[in-house]
Order: sequence, then C-alpha cells, then structure tokens
Amino acid sequence: MAEKEAPKVLLRGAGVGDSIILPMGGLQAHITRIASRTETGGHWAIGEAWQDPGFDNPPHTHDEAEAFYVLEGSYTFYTDAEPAEGIGPGTFVFIPPGAVHGFRTGPEGGRLLCVWPSTVEASFFGRPSG
Repeated sequence: MAEKEAPKVLLRGAGVGDSIILPMGGLQAHITRIASRTETGGHWAIGEAWQDPGFDNPPHTHDEAEAFYVLEGSYTFYTDAEPAEGIGPGTFVFIPPGAVHGFRTGPEGGRLLCVWPSTVEASFFGRPSG
C-alpha cells in the first residue's frame, strides 16, 4: 500500500504565479494567480489583481462565493442595493453565491487580494495548476 504524502506548506514570493491581463473597456486588470484551488485543497484559488484607474467590472453573478480584500486604491463595489463608494485599503468584501456584484476603481486604480471560486479561476486560467 502506498504511503500518503505528508502535507506541504506553500510559500510564494511577490510576483510569483500565473499571470494574465484582462482588457475591459480600453482599460486593464493585471491578474496573478498565487495558488490554484488544487493547491489549496480544492476549495479556492487565491490571487492578486491590479486595475487601471476607472477600470469597470460590471455587475454580474456567480453560482459560488467570491471575496476580495482591498490592498491599495479606492473602489466602488456594485451590489444588488446601492453601490458602496469609497471602499479603501483594509476592507474585506464577501460575495455570497448568486449575489449581484462588480466594482469600479477610483482615480488612482487599485489592488485587490482575491479569493476565487472554481468557476472564476477556470474563466481566467483554464484548468488549475498544481
């Protein structure tokens, strides 16, 4: 019988991971996947995203939860109610499955730590690495 491999801690430095550029409306988001969902036990993919000033990710929904932590800049987050404006560093945003959401960056752009479900990871990166 084969022995089970011991769990291993994953450490990645700044800028390490799979990267893409997502163009939208003449602006860009620079997205780096830090850890795939296969590397996190099959639950989440973790990434970092930098958006140009005024980048707009229009309201949409997913069948799975998603979350963001604002690292830099300011954002307007779209919700199923009124938009939440002036959202800045240190703010955690959790989006439950099926909730309307999106965002627009402020005049200086922004940077987010992202926690993606499998559907979002697949749309950005295809099959998970790891």
